[in-house]
Amino acid sequence: MRFSRRFVAMLAALMFVLTGGITYAFAAGVIPLSGGGWYTCQHDGHANVANDMDVRNNGGQPMCVGSSDWGDNFTVTHSSVTQDWADFPNIFSGCELDGSLPQLCTHDHSTPLRVSSIKSDVSSVTYYYPQRGFRGNTAYDIWFDQAGGHPAGRDNGAEIMIWLGTKGLGSPGYIRKVEIDGIWWGYDTWRAGRGQVTQWNYIRYWRLSNSTPKSRATLNLVSFFHDAEAMGRLSPSWYLTGTEYGFEVCYGGRGLAVRNFTDNVTVWQPLGGLKHRSS
Repeated sequence: MRFSRRFVAMLAALMFVLTGGITYAFAAGVIPLSGGGWYTCQHDGHANVANDMDVRNNGGQPMCVGSSDWGDNFTVTHSSVTQDWADFPNIFSGCELDGSLPQLCTHDHSTPLRVSSIKSDVSSVTYYYPQRGFRGNTAYDIWFDQAGGHPAGRDNGAEIMIWLGTKGLGSPGYIRKVEIDGIWWGYDTWRAGRGQVTQWNYIRYWRLSNSTPKSRATLNLVSFFHDAEAMGRLSPSWYLTGTEYGFEVCYGGRGLAVRNFTDNVTVWQPLGGLKHRSS
């Protein structure tokens, strides 16, 4: 389903009047539901939801995402994906590349955090993927840039992906095993973006045990940062720009769902103090 720019502009103007000037939730093809909630079938359509999160219909093949409320969750309601790695519907905090310059950022996003300043980064998520009609993974996608400030274009530092579950992708490939947060992971890495102007270190952690199609996970993401640093793939002088959670879809995907996504970052302050940032 496609919507003309004129239709989206008219809808945005109407919602400006009805909501007293708050229009950012409807700025990219997101349609409100009469009983509450929203949906979008537009490529890169995105909705600003609870706890300063953004849900994005990211991908190159037809897909619809939505929710029955404006909470930190989403469900894939339609998918025609037949191409490997075609879509990545996700919820994120911070900034995410969307083909525009600078990047798309959540409503109250502040300056990216220097990696060395992060004391902890505790994130929780409940996810579900169907056992039939889906091939792909459910994963974190965390980005780092070598410079601070509002990201402009593709991040050039590192990308850490944490695969919590997979369907139809075969046995995991990895070059080492590492235990983080009481879970064994297969670690792999390579240089991404070959042949492109911007390149970055791709780092993947593939969960090797206790992976189920419906589960809740709580991880201290900084433990993965430290491991990537120890392997020489992430620098403490680089900057965390965005934390995304969603599904890399290779086929199907109707019914994919994320619930109760949280990302709570605690940073060091001078003289040993702590500052807490919840997102």
